[in-house]
Amino acid sequence: MSELYLGIDMGGTLIKMAVVDSKANVVEETSVYTDIKASPKTVIKNIADIFKKFKNYDKVKSIGVGIAGDVDYKKGLVRFSPNLPKWKNIQLKKELEKLTKKTVYVDNDANTASIGAFWLDIKNKADNMVCVTLGTGVGGGIIINKKLYRGSSGTAGEIGHITVEAKGRKCNCGNSGCSETYIGVKHIIKEAVNILKTKKSKYIMKLAENNVKNITPKLLSQAALKGDIVANHVWNNVGEKLGILLASLINIFNPDNIVLCGGISNAGKLLMIPAKKEIKARAFKTSANACKIVISKYTSKLGVVGAAMLVKN
Repeated sequence: MSELYLGIDMGGTLIKMAVVDSKANVVEETSVYTDIKASPKTVIKNIADIFKKFKNYDKVKSIGVGIAGDVDYKKGLVRFSPNLPKWKNIQLKKELEKLTKKTVYVDNDANTASIGAFWLDIKNKADNMVCVTLGTGVGGGIIINKKLYRGSSGTAGEIGHITVEAKGRKCNCGNSGCSETYIGVKHIIKEAVNILKTKKSKYIMKLAENNVKNITPKLLSQAALKGDIVANHVWNNVGEKLGILLASLINIFNPDNIVLCGGISNAGKLLMIPAKKEIKARAFKTSANACKIVISKYTSKLGVVGAAMLVKN
C-alpha cells in the first residue's frame, strides 16, 4: 500500500493542503484563505484543525510545509515571510509537531515548487533538473542526483539574482541587473508603460480600457498574439533576458531538464522563441541539446505536492 504524506503550501492569499501518495498523486485536498492579520499560532492551529478532518489523515506519515521567505529548513524556523508580515522567527516545525505528533518538514516555497516539478512534470525520471519560477519575482530550485541542492548555508537557488545585465536595473537585493528586474511581473508591466509613452499600441490600451493600471502580463500576451508591436517588443526583451539566464544555468549545471513555472511562463512561445535564440548563441551546444526545457502543466499544484514530498529529500 502506498504511503501518504500531507503537504501545505502557505501563500499570502491561499493556504493549500493536500494528502499525496508516494508517486505524488493527490488523494484529497482543500484550501482556505490566508488570514494575514491573525497571529501565527492561531493560523497554525486553524490549519491543523482543518487538515485533521481529512479522511486519510491518520494514515499520513509526515507533513511538509512550503512558505515564502527566509526559512531555516534544518530547524523548521521561519525567520520572516514577505507574504505574512507577522511571521518572524516562528518555530513552525515545533508548533505543528506539537499539534500533530507527526514529523514535520519546512522549506522555502521555491524549493517545494522545484520538488513538485520534479515529481509532477519530470515524473521522477531525471537525475538533474533546475526549476525556474516566473512570477512577481524570479526564483527556483536545483535538483542534483534526484535530491534538492540547498548549498552550504541553505540559500542555493536564488536564480532571480543572477546578473543578466552588468550595469542594469537596480534590484531590491542591492545588486544591479538581476534577472528578476527584467522578468518579474512589475518590471514587465513597467517596461510596457514606459514604451507606451513614445510608441503607439494597436491593442494594449484598448484591452486595458485606456488605463495603464489595468495592464497585466496576461493582457500583454493577448495583445502580442494579436500582432501588437509594443507587446511583442516587451516579450522579446523578456524572452531575451530569460534566454541569457537559462544559458547560464545550462552551462553551470548541465541539467536533463529545466522546468519553467509561474504566471509568466503562460506566455509560452512569446517567451521561448527569443529565449531559445539566446540559448543557442550562449550555451554549450552539447549541454543545450541534452537539456529539455518544459513549461509546467501543474503550476497551481507544485507547491503543495512538493511540500508533501519533502520527506523524500
